[in-house]
Amino acid sequence: MAKAYYFAGLPLRARRGLSSDDVVLYKLLESNAEKLDDIAIFFLPTVSDIRVEEDWRARIWVHQFNSWNDYMIMTRPFSFSLEEAERLAQTLKLRSDAKVVASFASSRLSSLRALAERFADKVDGFEIDLGLTYLLSGGRRGFESYVIDMLEEFVSESARPVIVKLSPAAPPTQEFLRHLKTIGVGAVIFSPHVVYSLGNEFFRVHSTYLSKVYALIWAKLATTSDVPSAYISDIPEHLLGDFAVERSFDIILYDTALLHRVASFPQVKRLGDEFLVRWSSIHERMRPAFNLREEQQCVDVCPFRAFTREGEATGIMGDFLVASEKCDRCGLCLSCCKSARLVAVITPEE
Repeated sequence: MAKAYYFAGLPLRARRGLSSDDVVLYKLLESNAEKLDDIAIFFLPTVSDIRVEEDWRARIWVHQFNSWNDYMIMTRPFSFSLEEAERLAQTLKLRSDAKVVASFASSRLSSLRALAERFADKVDGFEIDLGLTYLLSGGRRGFESYVIDMLEEFVSESARPVIVKLSPAAPPTQEFLRHLKTIGVGAVIFSPHVVYSLGNEFFRVHSTYLSKVYALIWAKLATTSDVPSAYISDIPEHLLGDFAVERSFDIILYDTALLHRVASFPQVKRLGDEFLVRWSSIHERMRPAFNLREEQQCVDVCPFRAFTREGEATGIMGDFLVASEKCDRCGLCLSCCKSARLVAVITPEE
């Protein structure tokens, strides 16, 4: 019989999970679910009470990529609507014996209550993302005290285990971790992902270098608390050594570090460029295209196989290969391929 692991009281068949910071793999559940068969716990993409518009904005941008041990990738928080998260929960419950946890971010207790009520019969637990909650609260003073009071009330009312995700946006103290245990939080997730906002735009940084640094920082905090802990690693599992500090946590979660299973990236070098300040919109009548003669490797960049024969690519426009209807408009190819551009697709009826 396989060994059972426990996290926040939930029995798991492995110490491996998919984090709520993913913006690509969850979109592949219908077509490539077998790629995630070894995942024992799924933290659904973080949702909030803020409205998510179906505006086809890009969700991911490769800022720099040398290898899976050396990259920096930007993703867009709140890329999923409440309805999408609910459908994911239902799909996972039907297809997998893995545990499913809904992830929320809100600075209002009333909103957390409403979200929990909506997902109560669909998931095994709730995650509260404090990094995004901090941004939504406007970075208020006394955030730790405020959020402890809010969490204490929420935990006391919850029929499901409550897990808290911490990030560099609102770094915790040892005293804060002790309070989390006292109020009944079931587990803590430590994330290396820096999150920031500009106006109504939200951004998340995935970096192998930050992942290594924060693994050391968070491990020291985790060892001072007897609350179960998880770490989100941006380094793929097969590249972690047997004695890597990430393995000192109870379980390890992944997101961009799992993209190697579904895509192959060329080298991308933008270290001198500024970070994103705005996510580009990709109109539903527009599709990406790239110069096939110059960048044949870009066929394998798309995790949705929109440029392959299986994807039945729209066709060639000169030297440019146009994505098929399988294109998800995530923005990945636009950041990885130098020749990538958006082209208008006109149907025969038009």
